[in-house]
Amino acid sequence: MNSYLKAFGNLFELGFKLSEYPFLVDQSDDNDMCPSFHFELDSAYYILWVDHCAVEKREDESNCRYTVVEAENLGDDEYPELQTKAGPALVELEAVADIVLYLNELKSRFSAVQVNH
Repeated sequence: MNSYLKAFGNLFELGFKLSEYPFLVDQSDDNDMCPSFHFELDSAYYILWVDHCAVEKREDESNCRYTVVEAENLGDDEYPELQTKAGPALVELEAVADIVLYLNELKSRFSAVQVNH
């Protein structure tokens, strides 16, 4: 079972199929306000936060449902311990269609990197 399901329950809806994006690593913890997934691209780490689809269930109703931020690795490459870097969000999206487009673009970038190696 995925960490986000353990921490936030079987009814939490991501809005996308996690299995379609194998580069997303589930790092969700029940101490967080919502599920989170990290990925590494171009030697940098990022965290995707996925909030509740219902605005009234969000801890901060002004937050978008999907937020991507830069992350700082306090661990090592084998066992990353990521936390959000100070600074503005890189991507803030509300609609499921928008996050799917964004994730598909990332998936294409990961595929291109694998082909070139």
